[in-house]
Amino acid sequence: MNDHDFKKFNYNVLGTNSKIKGDLTLTGDGIITSEIEGNIEVKDNGKLILERGSFVKGKIQAIDLEIFGEVEGDITCSGLVSIRSSAHVTGSIKSARLVIYPGAIVEMTASSQEN
Repeated sequence: MNDHDFKKFNYNVLGTNSKIKGDLTLTGDGIITSEIEGNIEVKDNGKLILERGSFVKGKIQAIDLEIFGEVEGDITCSGLVSIRSSAHVTGSIKSARLVIYPGAIVEMTASSQEN
């Protein structure tokens, strides 16, 4: 990767032990291991990954979303939402595709429709 490519590289990481109150707008891929109280919007073609230990209380809007942590709020994705076995999700989910892995705790209303 040269300097020009690195300057255009769009990646967001919010690490462990961080607490954020307020809305986030991200461009590009993102990995969150933090505690967030607020809405998250991922623009462009970014994928959002909520790692184990993450907690989000608010609305999430993205293309693709992979959840290993905890979410309390509404999720809207135009692509795939993957709820992994370590996840705990409460709220509504609207996505083109939805996968729930065995062991996940999910309390939701959902609609899934591929365009």
